Amino acid sequence: MELENTAGKPWRPRNRISKFVLCAAQSPAQKVLTWCLDKIKMRKHRHLPLVAIFCLFFSGFSFTRAQQQAVIEVNKRDIVFLVDGSSALGPANFQAIRDFIAKVIQRLDIGQDLIQVAVAQYADTVRPEFYFNTHPNKREVMAAVRRMKPLDGAALYTGSALEFVRNNMFTSEAGYRAAEGVPRLLVLITGGKSLDDVSQPAQELKRSSIMAFAVGNKAADQAELEEIAFDPSLVFIPTEFRASPLQGVLSSLLAPLRTLSGTTEESKRDILFLFDGSGNLLGQFSAVRDFLYKVIDELDVKPDGTRIAVAQYSDNVRIESSFAEHQTKPEILNLVKRMKLKTGKALNLGYALDFAQRYIFVKSNGSRIEDGVLQILVLLVAGRSSDSVDRPALNLKQSGVVPFILQAKNADPGELELIVPSPAFILAAESLPKIGDLQPHIVNLLKSVQNGAPTPVSGEKDVVFLIDGSEGVRSGFPLLKEFVQRVVESLDVGPDRVRVAVVQYSDRTRPEFYLNSYMDQQSVVNAVRQLTLLGGPIPNTGAALDFVLRDILTESAGSRIAEGIPQLLIVLTADRSGDDVRGPSVVLKRGGAVPIGIGIGNADITEMQTISFIPDFAVAIPTFRQLGTVQQVISERVTRLDREELRRLQASVVPPTSPGVSGKRDVVFLIDGSQTAGPEFQYIRTLIERLVDSLDVGFDTSRVAVIQFSEDPRVEFLLNAHSSKDEVQNAVRRLRPKGGRRINIGGALEYVSKNIFKRPLGSRIEEGVPQFLILISSGKSDDEVDDSAAELKQFGVAPLTIARNADPEELVKISLSPEYVFSVSTFRELPSLEQKLLTPITTLTAEQIQQLLASTSYPPPAVESDAADIVFLIDSSDGVKPDGIAHIRDFVIRIVRRLNIGPNKVRVGVVQFSNDVFPEFYLKTYRSQASVLDAIRRLRFKGGSPLNTGKALEFVARNFFVKSAGSRIEDGVPQHLVLFLGGKSQDDVSRYSQVMGSGIVRLGVGDRNIDRTELQTITNDPRLVFTVREFRELPNIEERVMNSFGPSGVTPAPPGVDILPPSRPEKKKADIVFLLDGSINFRRDSFQEVLRFVSEIVDTVYEGGDSIQVGLVQYNSDPTDEFFLKDFSTKQQIIDAINKVVYKGGRHANTKVGLEHLRLNQFVPEAGSRLEQRVPQIAFVITGGKSVEDAQEASLALTQRGVKVFAVGVRNIDEEVGKIASNSATAFRVGNVQELSELSEQVLETLHDAMHETLCPGVTDISKACNLEVILGFDGSRDQNIFVAQKGFESKVDTILNRISQMQRISCSGTQMPTVRVSVVATTPAGPVEAFDFAEYQPEMFEKILGMRTQHPYVLTADTLKLYQNKFRQGSPGSVKVVIHFTDGADGDLADLQRASEALRQEGVQALILVGLERVPNLEQLMQLEFGRGFTYNRPLRLNLLDLDYELAEQLDNIAEKACCGVPCKCSGQRGDRGPIGSIGPKGIPGEDGYRGYPGDEGGPGERGPPGMNGTQGFQGCPGQRGIKGSRGFPGEKGELGEIGLDGLDGEDGDKGLPGTSGDKGSPGRRGDKGPKGDKGERGDVGIRGDPGDTGRDSQQRGPKGESGDLGPMGLPGRDGVSGSPGEPGKSGGFGRRGPAGLKGNKGGPGQQGSVGEQGTRGAQAHLVPLVLQA
Repeated sequence: MELENTAGKPWRPRNRISKFVLCAAQSPAQKVLTWCLDKIKMRKHRHLPLVAIFCLFFSGFSFTRAQQQAVIEVNKRDIVFLVDGSSALGPANFQAIRDFIAKVIQRLDIGQDLIQVAVAQYADTVRPEFYFNTHPNKREVMAAVRRMKPLDGAALYTGSALEFVRNNMFTSEAGYRAAEGVPRLLVLITGGKSLDDVSQPAQELKRSSIMAFAVGNKAADQAELEEIAFDPSLVFIPTEFRASPLQGVLSSLLAPLRTLSGTTEESKRDILFLFDGSGNLLGQFSAVRDFLYKVIDELDVKPDGTRIAVAQYSDNVRIESSFAEHQTKPEILNLVKRMKLKTGKALNLGYALDFAQRYIFVKSNGSRIEDGVLQILVLLVAGRSSDSVDRPALNLKQSGVVPFILQAKNADPGELELIVPSPAFILAAESLPKIGDLQPHIVNLLKSVQNGAPTPVSGEKDVVFLIDGSEGVRSGFPLLKEFVQRVVESLDVGPDRVRVAVVQYSDRTRPEFYLNSYMDQQSVVNAVRQLTLLGGPIPNTGAALDFVLRDILTESAGSRIAEGIPQLLIVLTADRSGDDVRGPSVVLKRGGAVPIGIGIGNADITEMQTISFIPDFAVAIPTFRQLGTVQQVISERVTRLDREELRRLQASVVPPTSPGVSGKRDVVFLIDGSQTAGPEFQYIRTLIERLVDSLDVGFDTSRVAVIQFSEDPRVEFLLNAHSSKDEVQNAVRRLRPKGGRRINIGGALEYVSKNIFKRPLGSRIEEGVPQFLILISSGKSDDEVDDSAAELKQFGVAPLTIARNADPEELVKISLSPEYVFSVSTFRELPSLEQKLLTPITTLTAEQIQQLLASTSYPPPAVESDAADIVFLIDSSDGVKPDGIAHIRDFVIRIVRRLNIGPNKVRVGVVQFSNDVFPEFYLKTYRSQASVLDAIRRLRFKGGSPLNTGKALEFVARNFFVKSAGSRIEDGVPQHLVLFLGGKSQDDVSRYSQVMGSGIVRLGVGDRNIDRTELQTITNDPRLVFTVREFRELPNIEERVMNSFGPSGVTPAPPGVDILPPSRPEKKKADIVFLLDGSINFRRDSFQEVLRFVSEIVDTVYEGGDSIQVGLVQYNSDPTDEFFLKDFSTKQQIIDAINKVVYKGGRHANTKVGLEHLRLNQFVPEAGSRLEQRVPQIAFVITGGKSVEDAQEASLALTQRGVKVFAVGVRNIDEEVGKIASNSATAFRVGNVQELSELSEQVLETLHDAMHETLCPGVTDISKACNLEVILGFDGSRDQNIFVAQKGFESKVDTILNRISQMQRISCSGTQMPTVRVSVVATTPAGPVEAFDFAEYQPEMFEKILGMRTQHPYVLTADTLKLYQNKFRQGSPGSVKVVIHFTDGADGDLADLQRASEALRQEGVQALILVGLERVPNLEQLMQLEFGRGFTYNRPLRLNLLDLDYELAEQLDNIAEKACCGVPCKCSGQRGDRGPIGSIGPKGIPGEDGYRGYPGDEGGPGERGPPGMNGTQGFQGCPGQRGIKGSRGFPGEKGELGEIGLDGLDGEDGDKGLPGTSGDKGSPGRRGDKGPKGDKGERGDVGIRGDPGDTGRDSQQRGPKGESGDLGPMGLPGRDGVSGSPGEPGKSGGFGRRGPAGLKGNKGGPGQQGSVGEQGTRGAQAHLVPLVLQA
């Protein structure tokens, strides 16, 4: 890196810190600010944005030197390249790898204060090429890489090489900057599978915070690479180790290589989770919310650590929490838990990005962006954006925010790639409910990302943009400028890297700036933004091309064409050229330019192909808005086109092919919809959508069809289904993967050729319209493709093949020609194939297709000498019964196991029949023995009558022994038919048996019910008829049947493979107990489906000779034993018992109680369990709803007992099933009971694995005594007491001694426990100190260890180990001797210690184990002293290890097994998760009385006491004074109502009241009649004559509006209007006078008691006289 002063002279500081030591007299902040201002004025600093960030950060704060260094050196890293140097790789591949490493290093900032690089080769050994401190600068590093020669080792030991790198390359001696904490990165490049284990070394890399990247070709094991890599997203698989494929992964590798680091320790960072809150998440938001909760829960959330913000977006943005609001983990988690879906119709992703930058990543909302804290955006997108994301994405990148995207559902991958620096920053979720699978990946990335965004990678080249500036471009010119700007921003612009020029043209040409005008990216971008449209009628592209060659690609204009630097010309035009382009384009290419033509709108694609360097480089888009969709493709192409790539392409430059006269095409997409393709299916859908968008779709132009396939094909839509582009694209957007586990390409091709390319279904093949088939597959075919591919091409169809991880030879067989075979490592790469597919589709004519097909010949597949085609024809009629079919099926399995199955060896087909024929699978369907056996196991009884054997024979002859079904009868391969018959045929067999001909050998197998003459007629040879009394006796004729195949080559096994003799086939052993939900979760009829499913499982898994026991329990709120494991001994008895189970019913299902019942009552010896005999124990739970009690603990208890728990959940109870099952592999879910049958195959495979689990091998029953003597020693720092400085040391020592003294039985000790005797001893400079001699540890002995506190320091020297050696000499001679030493580092010479360690080993000590104390330096170096730890020697033990006591106990167990029992390694599983916190213990006994306390403070006044006892009555006192008058009392209660009195007399008239207010205005009255005509008035005087007006002018314009005229006379009255509707009722009148009294009514009954009236006022005192009224 070079700085310049104002004079322009280069100045190189010694290190990055010195840049800030400029003005000694200034304060630290002023110094920084001065330097910053200088750099910004010069505007020539290569890392100006980074400088600006640092300046802003430093200008407001003062830091210590260490703090400054920590901030400045964020881009420091030490990278090791570990390269495959084996001889299998070959010189050409090695050279390509060497060049690839050089390109990577070329793009890194190499230096002692920047990035350091080391390189090592490996094969069977490791050879370091150079270390970090070998070469100080990039030039020397590059020279060293180019001098590398292959190691040429014979084998590939990747695991050992990884260990070597960790222990020997990342060390201070090798130049690693450990003291500075520089991130450690490892790039492994390998071309094969390792011959040693990589798991443990890979784990150690991760534990050591070494971030590993893996690059491998197809010969490498992808699963192995993913295990080695820090994260699966850091695995890169080019198609081969050649320049072009490796160049393709260069940018993807560099982005994370520059940005990520291996450490998962979180520094300060602000993380915004911006999630899709639109209707895309309806019904699935809870899964997303739980995912967010779990991710945040793993982060170090605190105000001065990680801050979290959360927002949702749809048509707008809703902030749930800003960085300033919830700054602790409990607060933010509580908020997330309460979050509700925002909802909204539109998805404005562009608006959301812009909003996040403007209003969330700002200081006012708690963001620390101005403090230089890393800003991270985690974006969830579940649909296509409704607005443009281009500009907001660009602004976000420039702001320094690091984006990660979670892609789900219908999100557009091309749109998302505009937002991130590399596709590695996009994580795709298979579905929203499964988004939780991404949790560990996103957490790893969030913790490992470091400051510093990746810079573009593009190498040295000159790039010229030739832009159409004619009037036709005016409306789209801003988008055109934006496109150029974005491409420029993807380039590494600089004087020694990429130079850029822009030329505009129409009918004239105008250079905007030259290649030497601007030398940094920002200047070029600013110049592009200031471009104005040239204008002009038409674009003369030919003349513009001449101008570029003559005036731009010259040395004076800044071109480096003379130096051999690639000259790239990007032509953008929106119309056909007004002049000839062919001649100028040829001259331009011959002159060394590489044109790329981009046609927009009316541009001619043929013209673009003529201009472009090769036709594939031409791009056509319908409108300017689509420029954003091709920007990534163009940027990648510009980046990828270096000198080597251009040399490779030079040979392929041919004149472009003219398109056919007719634009008609029929295009059929045959796409893989299997489970393998499912996770990346969206990319397939997007590719189809883009290709359709580029085609002229219409009923009379291009027609499109889509077919999906897996096991079988499924039509999505036919060629004549849609007649417009919109219809086709809508149908494509609705595509969803069909599912399925197999990839049968052969069957799909056959289906397409027979059913799709036909005239009735829309194909115009008979009209000569070109027919294209685009095959997209996710892997190698599971069936034969040869015949179906040849048949398809015979029809004249042109297949183009795209495959991920497929067999190249297979693709070549299918494809039109090898150049139309496209391989990708992931379907994310599909956009790069868009133009490569469009070129043949749009240019090839039917005649050219026929010529290509005619010139391609495919040799017939090699047929081996032991080949044969065998078809089993099985009677499945009512006469055979299910039991008979089961015996036939088992017999066929035995036969197939002895056959050498393979595509070029033995092929097998199976057919069942009764009154009709039921083909199970054809000869070409399955290619391996395992898949054939799986298919046969699924055979089920068909039933039916009468038996039509003749019909079945004819069907087999016409449909199985033919080439299209996989028969090789035409190649002379022996053909065999094996017929199983259980009765007499109802139709004639003689006529149909002759159809077979003599070329098919027919074997007949029948029971006692057959007609032997009939069977002989069919076989035509009595020697080929085999009969048994019952089908259960079929094994008796197995040898005769095998021998009857004759010398056909059905070899019992390939050479070198041992097959068990037929009389002793492989047997399965298992105890299986089914636990069935018998509650109302399943209705009665549904429960029968469950029983049917259980019967099928038992019927299929229980084969002849197996030792399988079955029990069944039904449960609701309590369990019921239907039958126990010991009750039935045959398959038929078990199935009969299952079918007799009666539905219980019940309101609730308590799965917990059911599982506990299995543990206590079924999986016990009394019930028939063979757990103690190591027979696999399997519990199979089928439930239809949630348990009323949590069943997880009950399931865990069952698993700990050795029982594997399978769980099948019906309906949406995913969480419940996950809790019950032992692991995810034994958890199954279906939507309803009808789908249970579809689950059979998956369940059977997992059951099969569970029953064949390899357990630890048995050992002899001879018991051996095993005694161990363990010395526990320690050392400590000279200036600190170990007991004080090492927190937790005392408690850990006590725990370890307790743990190791309680060792469990080992394999040869029988019922005896190993005896462990312990001694604690240490060495001081004055001599040894011993706590106690060898003895069995007791808790009270710990006090003696504490007595060693006073004597320190304790040291680790050679004398320490000699002390241990002498100590063991005093112990028992036959014991196993082990040293466990706690250390904080060596105190003596390491070489002396190694010699002392070796002496210990020679003395017979079995192991020396070191445990590192806290803050111990160079523990890995000290580990060289260790021995005896076995396979775990490379894992350092430390005091702060959570389960250190278990680790050491496990080590001792392994050592005891090896020393006492001679077992070299022990078969033990991984340690389980830490158990839940135990329940609160019982209350302890009361403690002793404490000391008497000090007197307390004086208390305040107490509460008033209770009243005392009444005293004796006193004397009467004097009369008191008269009291004052009391206040008025409350009114009394209202009295009861009296009876109604008589009416009084009318009173006198009162005085007249005042006048009332005016009433409302009345309605207008009816118009009166017309009055009589008045007398005529007198004539008025004549007015004065006015002045003459101006002469008017002729005008078409309307004049201004005149003034209003006088009122005219009143018109005549109109007619009366129609009568109105009745008015509303008037207001009520006043109350009238009271009428005269009416007659007295009858006496009423007593009324209800009234409410109590108010108390009346107290009246005057008077005598009350009672008044009695009598009626």
